[in-house]
Amino acid sequence: MQKLSNINLKTYTTIKIGGIANNFYIPESESELINLVTAIQERREEYYLVANGSNLLINDEKQFKNVIFLKKFNKEIIEKNDNFIYCGASVLIQQLINFINERGLGGIEYLYSVPGTVGGAVCMNAGRGKKYGQSISDYIEMVEVLVDNKKKLLDKKECMFSYRNSIFKNNNFIVLGVYFKFQRKDKTSLENARKERIEYSKREQDITYPNLGSVFSDSNVYLMKFMRIFSLGYSKGIKYSKKTNNWIINKGMGNYRQAMKLIKLTELIHKVFHQKIEREIIVWK
Repeated sequence: MQKLSNINLKTYTTIKIGGIANNFYIPESESELINLVTAIQERREEYYLVANGSNLLINDEKQFKNVIFLKKFNKEIIEKNDNFIYCGASVLIQQLINFINERGLGGIEYLYSVPGTVGGAVCMNAGRGKKYGQSISDYIEMVEVLVDNKKKLLDKKECMFSYRNSIFKNNNFIVLGVYFKFQRKDKTSLENARKERIEYSKREQDITYPNLGSVFSDSNVYLMKFMRIFSLGYSKGIKYSKKTNNWIINKGMGNYRQAMKLIKLTELIHKVFHQKIEREIIVWK
C-alpha cells in the first residue's frame, strides 16, 4: 500500500476542485483496504473515499486527514455460470462493458460514457434519465461490502436502490465487489449500442471543461434553464453548461465556494416556486 502526504485532491475530481489530503492512502488489495479502515477507525479518526471523482465536490479550503483512493484495490472481473459476472469495485465502467460485450452479454451500454468505477456507479445507482427507467441496479444480484469492519454480502433488496440513490450513498459502507446477471445479446447490437452512446456523449454532453456531471437527480427543467442563463454572468469559473442541462462546469477559475453558492441558490429558487429538487452529487464540506 502506498501512503502519500499533502496531496491536492483537485487532481482526483472531474470538476478539478479539491482540498488537501494530509494522508492519502492507495490500497492495492482488499486485505490492505480492510486493515487500513480498521486501523483508522481504531484511532477514532474520520476517513473519506475517492475513486474516479465524478459527481464529487470537495471543499478546497479544507484539509482532510485521511483519504482512501479506491481505484486499485479490486480490479478483478470473473465470468461465472448462467450470465453471472463478479466485478471488483475498482474496475472502470467501460472495462466492465467491454468485458461482458465480448462474451455476448449486455444491458448497461448507455453507461459507456460514464467516467467512473463500478463501485462508484453502484453507490450512485448510475443510469439513464428518469424517463427511461434504466439503472445499473437492474442487473445487480448481490453487493459485497465492508461495514463495521466486516465483509458482508447484501442482496438487491438490502441495497435499497432507487433513482440515482442507494444505501451506500452517504453511509458507512464501502463497496468491495458486485455480482451481476446480464442479458444475452447479439454482439453486433452491443457494438452498435456502444457507438450510439459515444455519439450521444459527443453531441449532448459538455466535456469541453472539467465538470460535475449531473448535479441534481430531480429538478424542474424550466427553473434549470433559468439558472443556466443566470449563471452565464455569475462567475469567471463556475457555470451551468450551455450544452448539457443540469451540469456544472469549471472554466478554469472555479472554486468550492462558487459552486456551493450556485447549487444553494438553485435549491432556493426551487423552494420559492414549490418545486422538488434533490442533489445527486456528493459534497465534502
